[in-house]
Amino acid sequence: MSSLTKFYLVSICLFFLFGKEVFAYEKSNTKYEISAFKKSESYTKSDSKKSNKNSKTQTKNKESEKTKQQKKEKKKSIKEVSHKQENIKTVKKQAVSEVKEKKKEDVSIIKEEVDTKNEECFPSNESPKVSKKLQEAQFYFLFDPQTSQVLLSKNADLRIAPSSMTKIMTAYVVFDQIKKGRVSLDKQCFVSKNAWRKSGSSMFLNYGDMVSIDDLLKGLLAVSGNDASIALAEAVAGSLGNFIDLMNIKARELNLINSHFANPHGLNEPRHYMSIRDLAYLTARFYQDFPQYAGYLGIESFTYGKITQINRNPLIKKHYDGILGGKTGHTDDGGYGVVGAVKRDNRMLIAVVNKARTPRLRSDTITELFDYGFANYKKYSFFNSGSEIANLKTWLGNSPEVKAVVKDEVTFSLPITASPQNLSMKVEYKGPIYAPIKQGDKVATLIIKMNNQKVMEYPLYAKESMDKVGYFGKLNQILRYKMRIFFNKVF
Repeated sequence: MSSLTKFYLVSICLFFLFGKEVFAYEKSNTKYEISAFKKSESYTKSDSKKSNKNSKTQTKNKESEKTKQQKKEKKKSIKEVSHKQENIKTVKKQAVSEVKEKKKEDVSIIKEEVDTKNEECFPSNESPKVSKKLQEAQFYFLFDPQTSQVLLSKNADLRIAPSSMTKIMTAYVVFDQIKKGRVSLDKQCFVSKNAWRKSGSSMFLNYGDMVSIDDLLKGLLAVSGNDASIALAEAVAGSLGNFIDLMNIKARELNLINSHFANPHGLNEPRHYMSIRDLAYLTARFYQDFPQYAGYLGIESFTYGKITQINRNPLIKKHYDGILGGKTGHTDDGGYGVVGAVKRDNRMLIAVVNKARTPRLRSDTITELFDYGFANYKKYSFFNSGSEIANLKTWLGNSPEVKAVVKDEVTFSLPITASPQNLSMKVEYKGPIYAPIKQGDKVATLIIKMNNQKVMEYPLYAKESMDKVGYFGKLNQILRYKMRIFFNKVF
């Protein structure tokens, strides 16, 4: 028998000998956590035997300490009772009154938790207090699109009438069709009787007018023309029904789960609704997807047919510091609403208010939301785009570890009263990661916590590809793994 065949026989025997443990290792998918805040790579296995042993000894020590303390307390209580037998009745009365007071306190705490539930993404002790005017408002939402953080919200996911704020979706669909090359801004559109007769706010189109899509978009967003919305729908999609279908398709693509459209203008209809969260996300996507058309949301006035109208948006009218643009809305069912986008230095915020009783309340509430966001939060940058966050263990790869990186910049808004030292960042992944690995594969998640409460998470991706090792490399890793198990059991 030749030496080569002997080697193959020995290797096959070793593989079958160690195969059971190897397959168990492959299927274990242990959950790992790596500290990412200081980029230290201290691995902690959730199911390791050593950690279990340490935890058992710690619990035993804690239990022994507790029993000792309980015995001491019992002895003390017996002495106190023997010395104070005459005061037992008064002590009982005090205990009963204390229990009642605690119950009252518990009820009040529960009420407070219900009232402030889902207000913000930070722990209550870290969140700045809101003004009385914001407490009285019923529908508002403050959002940081650059960090995807909700800074303040109330009734964010209820389906309500969006009124003319619907026109942001109308404009989004039109710009999307322009981007796809199906229409152009200079295309001339025929104004039909349907568009001419449309009631409500108007840019004063006349039947038979030939108007460019550019002017119709300005009349739609600057002066909230219902007639412009119908003319755009017919010109872009061929019919009103086709355009409404495009709006709902786009809502599903953008994951606007609490939105459905029955028209392009926002007048009340039974199956026409949006949530204010969806409105904020849609506005964020508008600025993200069509930066070249962002100016349409900030036009101060527009003239058509010798009639000049001023934008009703209170933030635009009073030139609020950093205002980019937005859209107002008003119907009997929806009340007074407004969505706005404001940018100062390197920070952009989007806010939505709806169902305000008066235009004055709408203006005051949206202003206070932005004042609150810029005055009480500060933006921090932790990792640049493409930064290496951690090295993750691999199995049967040509390298023992793969580098995990973030695709986008990791930025975070914190209350000015909070300290970044209260943040903890950890990388969670199920490992070891089985080779082969492709560059750009999602391999882990970066989790950010404030005072041990999760507030943000970011996906991590493999920085480079990794091939699977050959037969001899696999055998080498199997042997090393078997030896590690052996030494763990012995020592």
